[in-house]
Amino acid sequence: MIQAEIAAARLRAICPKLQTELVPIVTSGDKLLHKPLVEFGGKGVFVTEFEEALLGGAIDAAVHSAKDLPMELRAGLTLAAVLERGPVQDVLVTVKGRQITRTPMLVGTGSPRRQVQIKRLRPVVCRQLRGNVDTRLEKLYAGEFDALILAAAGLERLGLAADERFVFEALPEAEFLPAGGQGVIALEAREDSRFASLFARANHEPTALFLRSEREVLRLLGAGCEEPVGVHARLEGEKLVIRLMQGTEKGVYYQETRGEQEQYLELAKGLARKARSVRGRPE
Repeated sequence: MIQAEIAAARLRAICPKLQTELVPIVTSGDKLLHKPLVEFGGKGVFVTEFEEALLGGAIDAAVHSAKDLPMELRAGLTLAAVLERGPVQDVLVTVKGRQITRTPMLVGTGSPRRQVQIKRLRPVVCRQLRGNVDTRLEKLYAGEFDALILAAAGLERLGLAADERFVFEALPEAEFLPAGGQGVIALEAREDSRFASLFARANHEPTALFLRSEREVLRLLGAGCEEPVGVHARLEGEKLVIRLMQGTEKGVYYQETRGEQEQYLELAKGLARKARSVRGRPE
């Protein structure tokens, strides 16, 4: 809901006369909190109900965390805009002043990507954890876990990064790659939306380039939320840099490519080829 209000405020800033209404929609992903996402549909469980509302005309735009979007949207729908990217890092959260006596320490995360990377950095045991950020933090404070791994963008937008009960340690992006689309708020709409020009004005093109690049790598690899894969695109000067992490039976591998921004498709293809060679899969 906070991300939806951020998006609505951005649209109103462009068109001050615009009237907006937030329409809460509860998805199957919000309801089935006792199961890992990989057991009942992956990323699409946070999107289906929104897409049905768009196609049925109940809403004009759906606001998503871009990392939750499946690779294929429903026919007739499009990613109409993305807002400027927030922080991409993951954060290790512990309780301030509480000594961790368990070895290895117990970390709450259901993400295969986060699991393989934190195990590479520290001696830990990971346990499945779902639910909203507030609920996760309360479980940590109650002692159910020694630490959590959460997205910095979510903590910042919810105003929870200032909670004095906790210590928030940003995990360095060089050693802990985020999920594709992490930190990005995306607006999905009908292709024939009467607000298309407004959405286009709200779009942050550098972020759109990063998201297109990351999603193309994931699409080529066929990587969903069940895959231990992280990908992050950024600019260094005028050059586009795409970095990839993949966890395999042989270990955790990091690879990188760079080139001209307009060549992002070719860069993504080259990076995917490198990744498949590490996996031992044919191209």
